[in-house]
Amino acid sequence: MSTRRAAGRLAVARLGLALPLAVVLLAVLAGPAAAHGVGVGLRPTNYLTTVKAVTPALPGLSVRVLEAGDKIELTNRTGQEVLVLGYNQEPYLRVGPDGVYRNERSPTSYQNRFSTPPSRIPPDLDPSAPPAWRRIGPGPRTVWHDHRSHREGLETPPEVRQAPGQRHVVVPNWQIPIRQGSRTFIVSGSITWVPGPSPWPWALAAALLCAGVILASRTRYWRQALIAATGVAVVADILHTAGSWIASTASAAVKTYGMGVSAAAWIVGAFAILRLLRGQTEAARTFLLLAGVFLLLAGGVLDLPTLGRSQLPSALGPTGTRAAVTAVLGLGAAMVIVALRGLPKRARSRAGAAKRPPKPIPQ
Repeated sequence: MSTRRAAGRLAVARLGLALPLAVVLLAVLAGPAAAHGVGVGLRPTNYLTTVKAVTPALPGLSVRVLEAGDKIELTNRTGQEVLVLGYNQEPYLRVGPDGVYRNERSPTSYQNRFSTPPSRIPPDLDPSAPPAWRRIGPGPRTVWHDHRSHREGLETPPEVRQAPGQRHVVVPNWQIPIRQGSRTFIVSGSITWVPGPSPWPWALAAALLCAGVILASRTRYWRQALIAATGVAVVADILHTAGSWIASTASAAVKTYGMGVSAAAWIVGAFAILRLLRGQTEAARTFLLLAGVFLLLAGGVLDLPTLGRSQLPSALGPTGTRAAVTAVLGLGAAMVIVALRGLPKRARSRAGAAKRPPKPIPQ
């Protein structure tokens, strides 16, 4: 009895240390968690941005939308430099064989740093001032956030408020002017409201996954159930993060920073599986708790909008992304609940019975 009590106290002490540790680590990793978004800082939306044409046509120049409408990519293979004009028709970007340059005096350069256009512009930024060019890339390709082709963060259009379940063309013809020499070209496109799917089937699937693992953890196959749940949750989050990594146009350093919480979850989850395989179940509870909390934060709670949005910036695809988030939500929650509840009583009693010496047979 004393051995069982000591083991129980040790388990409680471990969990008591794990919870504050989880809080501290989450506070330290709050920045990467916020940057994670859909894996590495990407935001789902219901606004579909499309590029319709470049008028007049310019052979060698191509423009497309990236990151679910959040970014515009321009590739200039004409052999001559082109100039992207800003919101006040001022020189904003130069793109050509010699590289990509940005006008640091352009108000557009400042405004495009924010997802929502700022209300105030620093007084030293003047669209009529001579350009101050700074090289930002080798060319002939550049990617930037442009509020002319991006709707997120603005007030919901009246037609969408009246009928959110229907498609609406909310911006029929956005335009970005481009100049090459004395000629002006117009990149035009549209923004359409596309209703997302109902999130409730995915939420129900996550709840069923969670309940299934909890029930399995109270059976004789509890160890196998926890190993499988942890492994699947880690793999789902790896796939989810990889899809976002491929779709993101951010630098490798920024993407690595954004996946910090997920990477911590994968490592801790691997330790939990290793402890379970070795039969060190009480020690595994601590790793299960930490891995579950990290998974829920990185690949679950912050990515809840993916379940109900139509445009998801991920190479995994909409269905694959929602399935991965659902798996992380359900299995991560189950890992946390099982770790807090502890082992099945049957398993503990058997373990204790195996350690107790046999009772002497009366003579």
